[in-house]
Amino acid sequence: MREVCTITISRNQQTRIGGPGKIVEIDESMFSKRKNNAGRILPQQWIFGGICRETKESFLIQVPNRTKETLSTAIKQYIKVGTTIYSDCWRGYDTDELTRAGYTHGTVNHTNNFVDPVTGIHTQHIERLWGSAKWRNKKHRGTRRHHLDSYLAEFIWRQNIGGQGEPFEYILKNISENWSPKIEF
Repeated sequence: MREVCTITISRNQQTRIGGPGKIVEIDESMFSKRKNNAGRILPQQWIFGGICRETKESFLIQVPNRTKETLSTAIKQYIKVGTTIYSDCWRGYDTDELTRAGYTHGTVNHTNNFVDPVTGIHTQHIERLWGSAKWRNKKHRGTRRHHLDSYLAEFIWRQNIGGQGEPFEYILKNISENWSPKIEF
């Protein structure tokens, strides 16, 4: 079933999220970092994600690192030009480059506040998305690296169908879209 989710998500991620008049919160997070050197040792993996406040569309992708180049490329690939982007003050988010690329960029300094008292900018939606995405990972005490993409795809698939109906109906619909029956005469 995760293969169906993966194919559906990769087909739908051809279209980017956000757009003029929309806000997309972005953030990066480490998966499989051990706390206090306890627990299973799994390779560390950075995940970059975004969620549109208005439509609730979201994406989570594996990235090799969180450098300016990597994050800039991902933003341009997954977020429409003209979008207002909210992030924390991580130096990998180059405000000047984002502005030149056609985005509006607002930040919140998490060292001082979770909500900027002057502008009201916050990244609570993407932080909540991380909590939900990592819950399954923690529940199972980690995810094998070769399965991580498919688990993220299943999570995003479930997020994107939200409360629109029964997941079983959607999975059947996605199966029929991806594997049409062959009729032989």
